[in-house]
Amino acid sequence: MRYWSVLGVAVLLFFSGCEQLLREEPPLAKPEKEQTKEEILAEVRPFLAPIQTTLAGGAVISDIERYTMLSNLRDAVMRHGDKPAAREAFQELGWEAQGMARQAADMERYRLVLICIDVAELLATESVLLKRLGARADIMLDMPTVRVKGFLDDVEKKQPHIFIELFNRRTGEVDKLQAREGEEFNNLRLVRIIGGNQAVLFEYLKMPGLFFEVEAF
Repeated sequence: MRYWSVLGVAVLLFFSGCEQLLREEPPLAKPEKEQTKEEILAEVRPFLAPIQTTLAGGAVISDIERYTMLSNLRDAVMRHGDKPAAREAFQELGWEAQGMARQAADMERYRLVLICIDVAELLATESVLLKRLGARADIMLDMPTVRVKGFLDDVEKKQPHIFIELFNRRTGEVDKLQAREGEEFNNLRLVRIIGGNQAVLFEYLKMPGLFFEVEAF
């Protein structure tokens, strides 16, 4: 009889303890402190370092660096994009990228212009200037780099052949050809020889009126 009394008291105490635990609310988790705009800028701005290095005259940004930079920026946007402070930070960085695009255009670094525009678009910055710079950069990247390698006089036609190499800025391919004054090829027009075979004047036909001289090697 005594055994059953002790057992009943133990069961009663057990259920009383469970009831007390159920009444107690679990401790609230501490809310995470949101990063400020300045903290997000300090985290994300270093991703733009390859662009700044190229603008400062350093090594040209490689395709791997471009991919890594855009991937890091995309990850940052996904992590912070829904926070007001982050939206302000990304807008500021977008305007910085737009300024870099303008600087690259002034330096005629058109591939870098397009990279800066990629960054600005990823950060959701839109402007008429970016569209204009992007359109011009695309056109200028289509213009091959020209090298004049030599001349060969044509006695019969009294118009020399000009040996030319064209370097494709997009693919890195090199085309070799011969041309005379007035001929058109690869969106270029060979205007005339300057200074007794010292240089050649070309016009880029995708931008009529854009003339440039190439010294003979």
